[in-house]
Amino acid sequence: MDNLRLGLKLFTNQLNIYKDKTIELWEKKCFSYIEVFVIPNQIEYLHQWEIFKSRYNIPFTIHAPQFSEGVNLSQKEFEFENKRVYSQVKDYKNALDAMYIVAHCGMGGTLEETVRQLNNIDLPVNVENIPYCSRRHPQMYCQGSKVEEIEFVQKNSSCGFCLDVGHAFCSAVYLGFNPYEYMRKFNDLNPDCYHLSDGKISDKFDIHLNISKGDYDWQRIMDIIHPDKNMTLETILKSSESVDVINNFEQDTIYLQRFSKNILKCVS
Repeated sequence: MDNLRLGLKLFTNQLNIYKDKTIELWEKKCFSYIEVFVIPNQIEYLHQWEIFKSRYNIPFTIHAPQFSEGVNLSQKEFEFENKRVYSQVKDYKNALDAMYIVAHCGMGGTLEETVRQLNNIDLPVNVENIPYCSRRHPQMYCQGSKVEEIEFVQKNSSCGFCLDVGHAFCSAVYLGFNPYEYMRKFNDLNPDCYHLSDGKISDKFDIHLNISKGDYDWQRIMDIIHPDKNMTLETILKSSESVDVINNFEQDTIYLQRFSKNILKCVS
């Protein structure tokens, strides 16, 4: 790893699929940590992850389940299920000594309810901004899609903030704002970490393309974000099984590290 703190995102059931390549990339210093997306009711994979961590001493972060996995922090009627699933998230967090947990604010409901439930979760959470609307649930509003909503959560809870660059662009398109300027406003909230993937700058839906496979201006992005924060590459999907996708991740890291040298020149 040259300068940037890049993270590899994997889902709880993907360790065996990508284990050999993950070890190779770790030994080549292609990433600084792994972000594990906890799929509900997959606690049986936890022991494999524990053994993996103990052997290679890799730092971890956690991504909590979201609406598509039956979790919704913005609606009270989901609270019982939310607590059940977050107990599993806590098991993964404790076993892997994860630095923090990334969570979505929820779909529909209210942001006040999101804050109430977040304040009852005894975990270090960074809330993530999400697109204004979802391709799978276009009739539902995504809480945490606006700058002022993330700021509200920050002011009314102990949560940090994970800035998802592609999600910020999607919201900007929907709201009619300049994507890069809107992303800069999110960045003014001093994110604790980032999620990165490529996409189409005019699209209101995120598509999680590999870096440089969309039309985002990565030089412009890297000039805005803080280079010393964790940056998880969200390009390996829940449905991914091909080894090609983790090979593409390696190319993503090589591409992004080109910008780190330019950043250091600017700040030195």
